[in-house]
Amino acid sequence: MAQRHRVAIFLNDMSQAGGIQRVAVNLARDLSPKYETLILSAEPLSHPVFRDSDLDLRSLNTEIRSLSRVGRFRELLKAGLRLRRFVRDNRVDTVLAIWYHLATVTAFALPKSVKTIGCEHISYFVADPRWQKIRHLSYPRLDAVVGLTHEDMPLLSRVSKSVHLIPNYIPRVEPPPIEGREKILLTVGHLTWRKGIDRLLWALKAPLHTHTDWKLVIVGGGEQAQVDCELLNYAATLLELLDLRGRVEFHPATEQVFEWYARASVYVMGSREEGLPMVLLEAKAFGLPVISFNCPTGPKEIVRHGVDGFLIDKDTNDFAASASALMGDPGLLRQMSAAAIEDVRSRFSVETMMEKWHQLIDSLHGSSSRRGD
Repeated sequence: MAQRHRVAIFLNDMSQAGGIQRVAVNLARDLSPKYETLILSAEPLSHPVFRDSDLDLRSLNTEIRSLSRVGRFRELLKAGLRLRRFVRDNRVDTVLAIWYHLATVTAFALPKSVKTIGCEHISYFVADPRWQKIRHLSYPRLDAVVGLTHEDMPLLSRVSKSVHLIPNYIPRVEPPPIEGREKILLTVGHLTWRKGIDRLLWALKAPLHTHTDWKLVIVGGGEQAQVDCELLNYAATLLELLDLRGRVEFHPATEQVFEWYARASVYVMGSREEGLPMVLLEAKAFGLPVISFNCPTGPKEIVRHGVDGFLIDKDTNDFAASASALMGDPGLLRQMSAAAIEDVRSRFSVETMMEKWHQLIDSLHGSSSRRGD
């Protein structure tokens, strides 16, 4: 029997509770029946948010936090040297690097005998112009690049000859009925400008004042680098200005985020930029209709406008009207909840995405992708 491929899922920090971490955990678990998998964190595992005994968590014990170009280059070079040593010592033959800076490290650090896959977790243009240039230099060295959205495929094809569309996915869950849930508008994410918490406060002012038995719950935060203190101060000012004190709750990031999905009734997202947000897949899997601003990539590939949620171009009044419609109509809420669950199970299932991952990994090693090999 042929030896199983040993796959490392390489990301920045497993001590955060975010979408990237949940993507990595899902991949490690769902690839493990066919491959030997491990999750490799560049940062130290000081307090990993996932403690499942079935997960093989490792660390390069590096820090990639410098704000200067020279300092960041030194940190990435150090990470690359440690990655090369780790791959050699642990007989890793395949590396899935999540985010463009780690994909670049992987491209330059590893020998051709190791199959390398760059995994984009965000919209192509989130990378600043300097990193876009670095992509052009590094991505041709990768064996494959995986993107999340149809819109990014042509852009990634400019920097790689082997580009594959494999969206995020969500394991099947059995959510509680939407009836009887708490009257919560939920949003989950780091407290940064990109996530648009300020836009949500403006958009939801009128619905929250009209439907006084509802509240907005914001679950997020993360480590220092994922909290914009100026934005927090602005949000605090908005709460006073919009008279929303007591109508909005802030809760810290948590590994038990699924408990919030099971409690809430509607998911709202104010993001200005996204890739293919895990939070929307998770929300729909738990039967939450979604109201989201239609940022350049991501939401439009998940939310079906008028079927299981609403996509809002930019108008906060339209956002407010959509929220009021769901908050005031239990029948519409129930209808969209059922549609959300059905859609996630058909389009974003584990089985569908694992078949794509098996085909890609096996093709890089020149083998078939039959299950159970």
